[in-house]
Parts: sequence; structure tokens; C-alpha cells
Amino acid sequence: MQFVSWGATDVGQKRSVNEDAFLLERDVGLVAVADGMGGLHRGDVASQLAVNVLKEVVSANRSTIELYRRTPSDGTRGAVRAMLEDAFNRACEEVHHAAVAITGEGGRMGTTLDAFLIIGHTAFIAHVGDGRIYLQRGREVHQITEDHSLVAEKVRDGLLTPEEAKRVKFKNVITRALGVFPSVMVDTLHFELDPGDRLLMCSDGLYRYLGLREIGFTLMGEGLSETATEMVRIANERGGRDNITAVILAVPEVDDAERSVPATEQMDILRKCDLFQYCTYRELMQICEISNLREVNKGAVLFREGDLGRECFVVVTGRISIEKSATVLATMKPSDYFGEMSFLDHPERSATARADEVSRLLVIGKDAFLQLMKQDADLAVKLTWQLLRKLSRIVRRANAQVVADSISVDDLSLAED
Repeated sequence: MQFVSWGATDVGQKRSVNEDAFLLERDVGLVAVADGMGGLHRGDVASQLAVNVLKEVVSANRSTIELYRRTPSDGTRGAVRAMLEDAFNRACEEVHHAAVAITGEGGRMGTTLDAFLIIGHTAFIAHVGDGRIYLQRGREVHQITEDHSLVAEKVRDGLLTPEEAKRVKFKNVITRALGVFPSVMVDTLHFELDPGDRLLMCSDGLYRYLGLREIGFTLMGEGLSETATEMVRIANERGGRDNITAVILAVPEVDDAERSVPATEQMDILRKCDLFQYCTYRELMQICEISNLREVNKGAVLFREGDLGRECFVVVTGRISIEKSATVLATMKPSDYFGEMSFLDHPERSATARADEVSRLLVIGKDAFLQLMKQDADLAVKLTWQLLRKLSRIVRRANAQVVADSISVDDLSLAED
């Protein structure tokens, strides 16, 4: 997949040194933004060193990139994410050592770092700190990274509202950065790109002055260089209290006859699915990560009564019948899901699932689902709650049926008497 990118940076109105750095390595498909921590020594050195090390490590691992490009799979995908994590930690270690060399024992330097690596149709993201990455898709824009800051954690824990967070004094305190310690925990994410997608990577000096809607509106502009420069100009005009950096990446549109938007289609289906109704866009991306798209022909049997269940199915297109003893119990249409009880134990299937027509389904395996639940506590709570709600509805219906059957039997006994 082809893409174009552009970056702009400015020292701002209040700082004397620009401690932001950005990287555009189009031949590798690598883009990055680093924001040196102004409260520590030589943030400008830290940010530039971080992007340099990132570039070196990724360039030295072209074989990993090419392997994924040729044979995308869970294994090669995991190798790319591991490579990015290693690159971030190599950069973290180098910044940490540089701090000792420049400022002496006990000296500190630090920087945030965000990167995305485009391989084929896949975007790999790595993130540490309070820089942000936004995805503009269609007429919507979504923040797809979570700030590693004290304020953001308090908002996620429900201790502050988003409005209160804008007014607190400690909003610049970040909880993760490269260089403060020899290693760091890295957030990674991958997702499929669609034609027309645009990505914005920026430092906090930009997004503190532009809201989500304004970012989305500005990203819809025609020229990337003008758009990036315009964002920096707006942040400067509104105060420019920090260094300001914006990097934009755009995937070109295609003719309608050539358009294929499976990623958008999958995300739209998940957003309509009852099981995922409380998930954020980023969390839905994580669900897409662990899902496989499967196409089945009319009459195909997905599973039979008595089979062991280890998968959940979400209908993307088509229609699926759930049958038992030649009786159709339910008909599943797009955004409906079934087989989710396999997430809770190892049950035998209680019915047979058969395709009434050519259908496409998102298939989520139990092992991948449970692994994601372990990694993301917030997502685990949301999905567990929805599964329990559905289970409670099933139990209530079963109880109501038992009561109805009991009344019918009693009525029959009275009639016989």
C-alpha cells in the first residue's frame, strides 16, 4: 500500500530550544515523533537520540519486515511487534546511558516516543509517553493511543472527569518515558489500513490547543504539508507554550471500482455488535487484531451439536441458522454473534450452525480472547459484563420456560382429574 507523509515542527512561543524531533523514513515505511522532557536535562538530545536509535534498529531488521510482507501471519506479525519493542528499549537504554555521560551519575534525560511502521496494508504502532496518534477514517477521527500521564490514569480510574483534567496543575506529569530508567514498557498495536485513511502523530504541544473535532476537520484538508503547517500555526497562535510537532501520513484514495474496505467494514460490524457496545475504537481495534475473517459457502456447517467449542463468531455478511433436531432455533444476521459461551468453559456445542447463504464471519479464538483479557483489564471488565448479561438473560428465559411447562403439566393433571 502506497502512502505519503509530511512533518512540521516549531519551537513555540515560550521555549528557547526545540526539544521535539521527528523522523520520516519513507523507504522503510517508518514515521516517528519524540518529545524531550523539558523538566529534565537536555531533552533535545534525548529526543533526537531516541529517533536515531529507532531508525537504526528498524533498518537493521529489514529481513523481519520483508518476512511479514511476504508471509503475513500471527508469527511474523508478532516478530514485527517484538522488533519495535526492542527498538524502543534500545533507545531507552541509550538515552539513559547518555544522561549519565552528559550530566554525571544520577543525572536524568527523558523523552516520549511514538512510531508507526507501515508494512503492506498493516500499520504497526508503538507508543510511550503522552504524545498521541489519531486515525481519521471517513468522517470520523479517533485517538488510538492512551496517554501515559498521571492525569490520564486518574481519568481512566474515574477519579477525574475530562473537564476537571483540563484544569489540574499536574497535567504534565507523565508516567512512562524513555531514558528515565534503563527499560520501559511499550504499548503496541497493529491494524489494517484502508484507502483514504489519515494518521496524525503529534506532541502534546499541539493537541492541547486543538480538540478532537478540530483535528478531524483539519485532517480532511487537501495538502499534507499545508495541513501539518496549519496545525502548528493554530497551536502557536493559541499560546504555543510548548514545542509543537505534527506528522501526517495519508493512504491515497482509490477508484470506487477498486475500493476494498474490509477494515472499515469489520470495525463497523463490531461497533454494532451487542457484545462490544461499550468498547472504545482503540479497544475494537484490539478485537480486530485477534479476529480472523472467514468466508463460508451456502450450506456449510460451522459446527455441529456435540462438537467442542473454542471459537466465537460475529456475522459480517450473510445469514447463519442455529439448528437443533432439525428445528431452527435462531437466525443470525450481520452484527449478531454466537458461540461466545466457549469463552467461559469447554462446552459441547448445544446446536448446529449452518450457513443459509454465502457468508463472511469474524472468528475469535478462545486462547487469543483470554490473552487479550489478561493484557487489558478495562476491556476484560467490559466484555465479561456483557457475557454475564447475556448469560443472565438465557437463565431467565430458561426459568420462564420451566415455569410455563410446569403450569401446563399442572393444568393437564387437573383436567385429567
